[in-house]
Amino acid sequence: MKRAYQVYSIITSFGMLLVLLMGAVVTKTDSGEGCGNSWPLCYGELLPSQPKLETIIEVSHRYVSAWLGILVIILAIWAWRRDPHRKEVKILAGSAVFFIVLQGLLGAAAVIWSQSSAVLASHFGFSLVSFASVLLLAILSFEDRDRPFIAKVTPAFKKNIYWLFAYLYAVVYTGALVRHTGSSMGCGQQFPMCDGTFINGLSSQGSIHLLHRIAATVLFLWIIYSWYHARKHYRDQKVLNKGFQFAALFVLLQGISGALIVLSNLNLFVALSHGLIISFLFGVLSFIALMVYRK
Repeated sequence: MKRAYQVYSIITSFGMLLVLLMGAVVTKTDSGEGCGNSWPLCYGELLPSQPKLETIIEVSHRYVSAWLGILVIILAIWAWRRDPHRKEVKILAGSAVFFIVLQGLLGAAAVIWSQSSAVLASHFGFSLVSFASVLLLAILSFEDRDRPFIAKVTPAFKKNIYWLFAYLYAVVYTGALVRHTGSSMGCGQQFPMCDGTFINGLSSQGSIHLLHRIAATVLFLWIIYSWYHARKHYRDQKVLNKGFQFAALFVLLQGISGALIVLSNLNLFVALSHGLIISFLFGVLSFIALMVYRK
C-alpha cells in the first residue's frame, strides 16, 4: 500500500501542475469567457457543439480541474487514514482540499459574476497553495522514519525562512495581478527599463509591471542571501542546502523567463514556463519551511 500511495501522490502532484498550466493558458489566451457566463455547463451544454478555440480551452480547464479536485480529495482521505497521528500530514491534506475547492469556487464566481482583477489574481495563488500541499504530501511519503526531513536552525533564521515564504506568496500575487490587469507589456518591450525610465505613473499599467519587477528583484536577493547563510552556518544539513540551491536556481530562471516574456512580446510558451518555474520555486520553499517547522 505504501508504494501505491507514493505513486498516487506523485500522479496527483503532476496533475496539479497541469491544472496550473491550463489556468495560465486560459488567462494568456483570454479564454476566461469561452463559455459566456454559464457554469458549470458551457452555454447550457455539457459538451458545446461547434466550439471555438477559447471555448475548448475553457471547457478543458474546467473538466481537468474537476477531476483533479476528486483526486486531491481521495489523496487527502488516504493521507489521513495512513498517518492519523502526524499533525503536518493532517494540515497539508486539509489545505490541499480547502484551497482547490476555494479556487474552483472563485473561478465559478468569476464566470457567473464579473470579478475585479485583484480578486482574480488570488485564483492562481490558491491553486499554488493546493499544489504545494499535494507536493509535500508526496515528498513525505518517501520519508525514512529514522531520518525525517527536519532542518535544525536558529530561531532567527527560522523566522527569516517564514518571512521569505510569505514574501514569495506576495510576489506571486503581484505577478498574477500583472496578468489580470493586462500589464504584461506595461513597460513596453524593454528590460530592465520601463518606458525609457525606472519610474512610471502610479496609476498606469507600467507601475503595476514595475512593482512586480522590483518585488521579484528583492525576492532574488533574499533567496541568494538565505542560500549563502545556509551554506555558511548549516553546511552539515545537506537537504536544507540542496533545497536552497534549487531555490536559487529557480529564482534565477524565473527572472530570465520574466525578461524573455517582455523581449519576446508575450510568447505563450515563455509565459507558461514562467508560471511553471514559479510553481517549482513555491514548492521548494514550502518544503524548506516545512523542514524548519517540524521538531
